[in-house]
Amino acid sequence: MAKPDSSFELHRDNLSDTLPLDDLPKLELQDGQTPSSLLRKVDLRLMPIMLACYTLQFIDKGILNYANIMGLQQDTGLHGNQFSWLATAFFMVFALAQLPGIYILSRVPVNIYLGCGMLLCTIGVACTAACNSYGSLVAVRVILAVGESTMSPSLSLITMKWYTKGEASRRYGVWYSGLGLGQIIGGLISFGFQHVHRGSFGSWRGMFLVCGLLNLLVTIWTYFCLTDNPSHARWLAPAEQRFFTTRLLHANKYNVSTRLFSLRQVRSTLTSDLAIWLAFLLAASCSIQSGAITTFSATLITGFGYTPKQAALLNMPSGAAVATLCLVVPAVTGACLMSFTNVKGALLAGIWLINTVTPILIVAISWTQANCAGHTKRVTYNAMIMIAFGIGNICGPQTFRAKDAPKYWPARVTMVAATAVCGLLTVLLLGLYMWRNETRKPSDEDEKTVYEDIDERTDFDIAGFRYVY
Repeated sequence: MAKPDSSFELHRDNLSDTLPLDDLPKLELQDGQTPSSLLRKVDLRLMPIMLACYTLQFIDKGILNYANIMGLQQDTGLHGNQFSWLATAFFMVFALAQLPGIYILSRVPVNIYLGCGMLLCTIGVACTAACNSYGSLVAVRVILAVGESTMSPSLSLITMKWYTKGEASRRYGVWYSGLGLGQIIGGLISFGFQHVHRGSFGSWRGMFLVCGLLNLLVTIWTYFCLTDNPSHARWLAPAEQRFFTTRLLHANKYNVSTRLFSLRQVRSTLTSDLAIWLAFLLAASCSIQSGAITTFSATLITGFGYTPKQAALLNMPSGAAVATLCLVVPAVTGACLMSFTNVKGALLAGIWLINTVTPILIVAISWTQANCAGHTKRVTYNAMIMIAFGIGNICGPQTFRAKDAPKYWPARVTMVAATAVCGLLTVLLLGLYMWRNETRKPSDEDEKTVYEDIDERTDFDIAGFRYVY
């Protein structure tokens, strides 16, 4: 049965997820406080931590790319396709770890879940410095994969626990820009450590140790300062907590304090919601090229005729492209330049441009998170997108076979096709959300309704739910 939220009944007629922030219900805030100032307070608390976590998760994965041109294969005795299999093993474990993550993230506070994941990342990265064989490298990559499997699901969930659907997309963009920032910082770190005397402790080993230390510092910061949801935020006054929890209940149709795990929501999401499968294919297709480029971009650039030091610096503009652009057309152009030209400058431009397809993944994540209701359904969406991300990254590096070096033509053609498919799926998913809004047409009363059993309902069960894009 549905009924209005009696605690805020006097303000009920002002509640709508289409209203600006200042039009939401006025609670007993301190003198001089406004809803906008409260939102800035939350941004300053959460966004730096989330950006730091996502920046490090890319550096942790990406420095293997730089280590490859700094002597890792020779120092550890890798041969054939073993380097490609390091990337594949990582993403196989990454995808599998999402399955238990659906339940754990439904039941455990985000700061604890993410903090434990960051600690595993610290161990995996730091211990890479001690590796001397293929087997030891696989072991640390597995540890790192389990840790990184917590990252995007945790950050996505906490975004939807603090921000309305209209506010969330911009916040997704803020912390997801850490992917590009990580690529820039990773290039600088590699360039710096390539000037370290190799000796008995190779320069790539020191690079992994320093990155491990950075992970440890951010782990401590995350565990103690990232708050799971507004109702648990001791740095907010009680009235401020009520403000955030109440507006999210009305705007997002979401109870931020829920710890419910519903097998029914998992089942209905996988069997009755076409959007999840379009988003799944979209995430997989855009991850094919991102996985390949993440693992092999530095190797490809040295194959164009640049030195390892130059490759570290020339890979940095790719990070700028990721942080500032989210376009399919430049990505297709970049894939074509990589695949069908032999001019060194054009090949390098292709490497930079193809990275513009990578942020499409955050479009898929932000759309799917904003366009579903039900705590377990939202966590399931998270897991499915990350599984797709893992599958794409498994396939991408495997297109780079040792026998195809140094041109890797099959891999280049695969990236062109995957980028085009990514654009098509984005249009189809957008069309589905538009069609759902056109066919549902909720009344004003539907949009203002708060349900007693909101934790047990999905977007299909809430008459006032509107899809955003």
